[in-house]
Amino acid sequence: MRFIFFTYLFLGATAGIAAEGSPNFVLFYTDDQGWTDTSVPMMKNLPETSSTFYQTPNLERLAEAGMRFSSAYAPAPTCTPSRISIQFGKTTARLQVTTVYDVLAKVNGIDCASERSIAHILKEADRGYITAHFGKGMAIRRMEDSGYDITDEYDPGNHGNGNFHGDYVSNRDKPRRPLPADDPKRVFSLTRRATSFIKDQVKVDRPFFLMVSHYAVHVKHGALAETIKKYKGRPREKGESDVYAAMIEHLDDSLGAILKTLDEMGIADNTYVIFSSDNGGGHVTNAPLTGGKARMFEGGLRVPTVIRGPGVMAGAQCDVPIAQWDFLPTIHDLSGSTRPLPAHLDGGSLSDLFQRGNQGRVDRPQPFLVFHYPYYAGVPISAIRMGDYKFMRHLNTGETRLHDVVKDIAEEHDLRTKEPEKAEQLDRLLTQYLNEVGAETAEDMHRVRIEMLEDELQNLSPGDPKRATIKKNIEKAKANRANQNWM
Repeated sequence: MRFIFFTYLFLGATAGIAAEGSPNFVLFYTDDQGWTDTSVPMMKNLPETSSTFYQTPNLERLAEAGMRFSSAYAPAPTCTPSRISIQFGKTTARLQVTTVYDVLAKVNGIDCASERSIAHILKEADRGYITAHFGKGMAIRRMEDSGYDITDEYDPGNHGNGNFHGDYVSNRDKPRRPLPADDPKRVFSLTRRATSFIKDQVKVDRPFFLMVSHYAVHVKHGALAETIKKYKGRPREKGESDVYAAMIEHLDDSLGAILKTLDEMGIADNTYVIFSSDNGGGHVTNAPLTGGKARMFEGGLRVPTVIRGPGVMAGAQCDVPIAQWDFLPTIHDLSGSTRPLPAHLDGGSLSDLFQRGNQGRVDRPQPFLVFHYPYYAGVPISAIRMGDYKFMRHLNTGETRLHDVVKDIAEEHDLRTKEPEKAEQLDRLLTQYLNEVGAETAEDMHRVRIEMLEDELQNLSPGDPKRATIKKNIEKAKANRANQNWM
């Protein structure tokens, strides 16, 4: 196994150039953790927005000292596009990587090599920042090639710690070697690496950005046996499992260890801690939200988000819609950087919200959030959120829906006929934005997917047993092209 670590001594040599008071940043990112998969209600007046079965006392502590965001969105309802978007401060439509295994991005050679990441903008600030990324990467590009000084990437190819979910020592080993039973989803080794990194930077008085990108709670589920036993026989909602609850506890313990380290090292008051997930939950109900992972309803996009740090209102709830592409300009702002931001960002700084809550505002290039998911193997939908309203367009049929997601969080009532002017406005803005950024189309996705399969079939000999499977996949791809379902 090969771990990519730059020498701490060498990196610490530049600590003297750190600007006095430069804050630290910890971005704690989970995988597939739904909006209600914590014991922190994302809406204080709706207890059903939290779980009584899953226990996250450390996240509760973070929320008491910071701000929870009731309308925080992942960039996409699946992992890869979200993990790319969060790095570069742009929508998945603009970056042209919109789905897991994006066939168009592959054909078009999209690798985001020219994009500037959070790590880049902090290093450009000339304030002495060191940057680290531990855990699940963004699949199309290695984190060390996207500006990070220290990573734990171990595969020698372009993908680094890509999409094999922390279940194996290495994805390239044949046969694959599973992780040790005492480190499910790498949750404990990631935590040790993160706390060690923090301690090392404090020793040399160096400001840092640390992204702890967990593989949990993605399938396949796993946890320590003794933790699973704690949940046996406890009351729970339908679908809530002992193993899943134990995984969430392990995640919360990881967060707790990091918070404890910040306290012990005396830097908690000068460190921003951001907790969020890469998409909506995919394993149990996300009620009161509709849908879940890989779906464009709120259950697939809205994610638990809590932020604590200097100047952030304590114990507050902010209902202003935010998206994870806001994190890059926020970190740029809070770092004190005077260097220009990258061009064509979609995000804006959240610092005004930190200080003024619901009275604050986010200054973005456009007054809306766009989510684009032209998935060839699922339900392809584009959506726009502006104010209280969310408008969705089915990309196979052109059918549309309009919801007031403040009054109707479950998206049960379609308002197109009652508010046709609002529907027309959002339809127009969505079309205009997608055209401006040259967004991938669902039809191109379907076409390229079918062409890839047909080419693969053509290259097989007549007697190859793989032909039957590929033929079935071609028929399935054609059926997906005609899919008219919303869920």
